[in-house]
Amino acid sequence: MFQQQLVNHLPYLMALDKSKDLESIGYYLSEHLKVAGGYWTINAIACLNKLDEISQEKKQQLSKWLKECQNQDGGFGGNTNHDSHITNTHYAILLSFLLGCELDYAAAAKYVAARQRQDGSFEGDQWGEVDARFSYCGLSSLTLLNKRDLIDIKKAASYIKKCRNFDGSFGGIPDAESHGAYVFCCVGTLYLCEDLTFNIDELSMWIHERQTSKGGLNGRPEKLADVCYSWWMYSALCLLKREQWINQQALENYILECQDNVGGIADRPNNQPDVFHTFFGLAALSLLNGDKYQLNPIDPAFALPKSILINIPGASRFIQS
Repeated sequence: MFQQQLVNHLPYLMALDKSKDLESIGYYLSEHLKVAGGYWTINAIACLNKLDEISQEKKQQLSKWLKECQNQDGGFGGNTNHDSHITNTHYAILLSFLLGCELDYAAAAKYVAARQRQDGSFEGDQWGEVDARFSYCGLSSLTLLNKRDLIDIKKAASYIKKCRNFDGSFGGIPDAESHGAYVFCCVGTLYLCEDLTFNIDELSMWIHERQTSKGGLNGRPEKLADVCYSWWMYSALCLLKREQWINQQALENYILECQDNVGGIADRPNNQPDVFHTFFGLAALSLLNGDKYQLNPIDPAFALPKSILINIPGASRFIQS
């Protein structure tokens, strides 16, 4: 049944901490995602303006665990005893600001900066995979830590522009297929590089064409809509100041339709909710009509509450008004 209002998602989010079935294969299959899952969960709660519902004791427990996820190379794994990766390091930095805890930021900054290659791209870890996602993680992390001087910003922007395709959109590497998630990564990177010198209208039209008859956005042509693209692509439109290029009300309605009656948001209507789509659905609603739902304003470049970003020296100047 179509939901006209925002469901109370707090009980669903708070209960995630209790779902630790050590005999479940699902627990171990997601073991490497604990830092990411912590970010999605805590940020979703922050989006609901309910961070004070998390006890100080729980915040201290999470902060202690997060510090234990940092490795000797300065990077963070997805959980304790996991190898470092730039995406998990980025998630850890974001989560630390949400929890209000201090990490070894100097070591983390050095780890992230060391991931930049000569051509301006970023590798994910010591094994050398290159992807536009990692460029965004690098720029976002070092901007938040006020350590942008450790990398070559111009080369970073130049590489991302090579990922732009004939259709006006972006892929994960040069000549790769355009994809909605990479729109956020590439536009976010270029925004933080302060270099949006490409055909913005051409990309905005590509995003416009991703809106389906159901109101949701798909990531590629002929694919089904998915709530997560509500964030990946609408946030990019916000950064490009082209929000009106899609039917905003239809997108808002689609996200509401993907809610579960007892909390949580799924990728599509009537599917099982999960924390990933719950956070990105709420974050998109925050951009679309946050005041209506009393949501904490989320910044489209950093995917953090503006109320937190305003106190971070390296990031505050990038906050959209």
